[in-house]
Amino acid sequence: MLDIKKHSTLLIDSNAYMYRFFYGTEPRHCPDNNPVHVVYAFMGYARRLLQQYHPNRLIFVFDAEGNNFRHELYSDYKSHRDPMPEDLAAQIELIKTAITLLGIPLVEQPAVEADDSIASLAKVLASESNHVYIFSRDKDLMQLVNDQVFMVDEKKQQIIDREAVQSRYGIEPERIVQMLALMGDEADNIPGVEGIGAVTAAKLINQWGSIDKIVENSHWLKGAVGNNLRRAVDALHLSEQLTQLKIDLYTAEAQDDFHLLPEDKYEIHQFCLKLGFHE
Repeated sequence: MLDIKKHSTLLIDSNAYMYRFFYGTEPRHCPDNNPVHVVYAFMGYARRLLQQYHPNRLIFVFDAEGNNFRHELYSDYKSHRDPMPEDLAAQIELIKTAITLLGIPLVEQPAVEADDSIASLAKVLASESNHVYIFSRDKDLMQLVNDQVFMVDEKKQQIIDREAVQSRYGIEPERIVQMLALMGDEADNIPGVEGIGAVTAAKLINQWGSIDKIVENSHWLKGAVGNNLRRAVDALHLSEQLTQLKIDLYTAEAQDDFHLLPEDKYEIHQFCLKLGFHE
């Protein structure tokens, strides 16, 4: 079991786990033959988190449907992604119902992504007495890591702290935004600079710091890297905007929200009977 401090806050990148359970668990159907294996997996996973880690808060964070502010900045943002499989999309509302019946809060903010909600929650909920653990493998979220905020990679059974980010990428967590802007991100269709990978990005960041300073000193860079960088100045600033997570969605009063509630045992029983989980 991972060494997670008791009475901390756990933030779950729910969409990532939906795909993980969709492809990684055995198919299961309810009596009317609709797929429910992701719902079943989510319920078991949520209860395991509560039992193993005894968190003060456990929050499942979802992407809202439709476009968000990044699409307004860049119409091709994530444009090449395949749509969610129908058998997964059909289970989303049941997943949310299950989480709510278990007394666990969920967050789904219109016009922003789950990563932004996670970033904003981490900002207001983290303190010396309340560490925040983000359950995700998304490198975009590494920009949030600090002395009170950690990422959890369950596949590798690893807690990612400041030292782990520095060791992996050669830069501090707060500079991850600049690294991602320089590299771009094929999965999100973020342009970046052609030919710049993690090693070169870290070198440039450590040498000059900000994107503005890198651009300002680009005349010192020779060969393809320098040429590509100078050609990509506009795209580079756009990429930085796209990779920067929002941290202003919640105020300090949010510390009084998102409490765990007792399970609704009767409704859970009825819910499980309806989906055939007691067979």
